Amino acid sequence: MLDIVMLGFNSMLSPVSSCVSEVGEERIIYCVVLGTLLLDYVLTLTSSLLNYNALGAAMPLEFSGVYDATAYASSQAYTRAKTRFSLVHTTFDLAVMLAFWHLDGFDLLDGVARSTADGEIARGVVYLGVMVLVSTLIDLPWSVYSTFVIEERFGFNKTTARTFVLDRIKGLLLTAAIGLPIAAAMFAFFLHAGPRAWLYCWGFLATTQIFLVFVAPVWIMPLFNEFKPLENQAITSAIQAYAEGVGFRYGGIYEIDGSRRSSHSNAFFTGFGATKRIALFDTLVEKTSVTELLAILAHEVGHEKLGHIRWSIVFQLAYTFALLYIMSLFLSYPPLFAAFGVASPSVYVGLILFQLLFSPVDTLLQVVLTMRSRANEFAADRYSVETYRQPEALVSGLKHLSKDNLDNLTPHPLHVFLSYSHPPVLARIAAIRAHGAARGLQPPN
Repeated sequence: MLDIVMLGFNSMLSPVSSCVSEVGEERIIYCVVLGTLLLDYVLTLTSSLLNYNALGAAMPLEFSGVYDATAYASSQAYTRAKTRFSLVHTTFDLAVMLAFWHLDGFDLLDGVARSTADGEIARGVVYLGVMVLVSTLIDLPWSVYSTFVIEERFGFNKTTARTFVLDRIKGLLLTAAIGLPIAAAMFAFFLHAGPRAWLYCWGFLATTQIFLVFVAPVWIMPLFNEFKPLENQAITSAIQAYAEGVGFRYGGIYEIDGSRRSSHSNAFFTGFGATKRIALFDTLVEKTSVTELLAILAHEVGHEKLGHIRWSIVFQLAYTFALLYIMSLFLSYPPLFAAFGVASPSVYVGLILFQLLFSPVDTLLQVVLTMRSRANEFAADRYSVETYRQPEALVSGLKHLSKDNLDNLTPHPLHVFLSYSHPPVLARIAAIRAHGAARGLQPPN
């Protein structure tokens, strides 16, 4: 595997030499984008290989009685298979991106849009629509292999070919129905709204995002999963009692038919106000006890009560605000288009190219966000301990989720630092028990 990946990596390094000893704004942009793409790839490659090589460690004593030797070996084999797949997939994606760039793909696609549609807004819709469609088709074989080979091999896949195809079609239709009109509105703002176009565009996007947060649980998510009221009265009564005790208001408790696609388990809530729903995967309801499920749900409630979701939305809005302002400074910047071989500058191509130019900030920001996400997970665990007061139920629930999902129990620290949105389960267990002890909730002897 390493030889294949390194062969592809070496072939990608050749464009770097063209950056040496050259100056000029076009060349600076070229080198910044290329360097960021390669740096991100090297970091991903390094952390993934370190994580891969760390496999094989003895099963942690904490999980004795949860994993047997066969199940633990399967969890390690699952991580190996996903890592190999991810590295080859990432290498392929980078190679396609570099080839598209250096073969003037951005300009060629612009030529298709200009010959197909009249007016910059219509051309932009064609340009973006073709890009999304081609990207989806390129990714399709990888999705098929991941679902019907890797997930199937380890007993997770429950998706039929029909469901798989329908999900892709629904995704494309949603993109066409929601994404393309939003993009067209952005093009219109930047074309016709003058110097403050970025501000008007931000107001439009912020309103749209908040609207989708409210309507997604009712109109969009049910297109992919069936939400039905939870029929288990014992769980329903326990959730209602806990929610009343912590002042958590919600619009309903629903069971999701997650088992139609996968045997992975999860719990979450979505929406705001009257559309706020507690959502439990049917696999979770089936495999966990009431106390474990309540402890896990208390963790999810913690995210809401501690403001994690609200702050995430605020941050996203602030990020979009800054991004659109900076973007407005580059949309008519000739060196940006020249760096990507685009002969005729336009708003719609500029919006896409700027995303690549901004990638160094996004790369750094992603690391910061994963750090913040891990801190939020620890905080939500503490909330569960403080309000439900069953730390061992949360520990037991996390153990069963880790086993059912064949999680890697001993990931490499660099891999965690760069890409883990959740702390490793052993770190969470230690923190839960320490907080429980500090609250006088000692674990059983």
